[in-house]
Amino acid sequence: MNSKLASRAGEPVVVAESRAAIVAALATIPSLVAVPNVPDVPTEGAAWPVWVQSIPSGALLSPMRATYDIYALLPAGYVATTVEAGDGLVGQMCRALWNLCLVELAEPVQVRFDNQTTMPGIRLRATMRGSQQP
Repeated sequence: MNSKLASRAGEPVVVAESRAAIVAALATIPSLVAVPNVPDVPTEGAAWPVWVQSIPSGALLSPMRATYDIYALLPAGYVATTVEAGDGLVGQMCRALWNLCLVELAEPVQVRFDNQTTMPGIRLRATMRGSQQP
């Protein structure tokens, strides 16, 4: 499951399949509400992937590996509560994504939304592991 140049039994494999697999993995974490795109209303526990790029493997017509930034919003307010929630969530997110993605980094972020509000969050950079079967 990678990008549009990949194929499985003659059918194209698109980035949307990778996104759906990431959302399904995040949905296994009880404290998260996983959605395929940035939520309309910033809410604690919202989590979503953002496609960053796809990297070719170097062979003609072979699958490209999609890379995503995966966000999860933390509680805003008392700093100690935000930090505690983030500390516990990083490991849960990495564990949920382990079979799908290679997590390259995890970092705290302030996520800015179109309405100019910000919320504390976690950003993981993850690259899909080879060809995945949904």
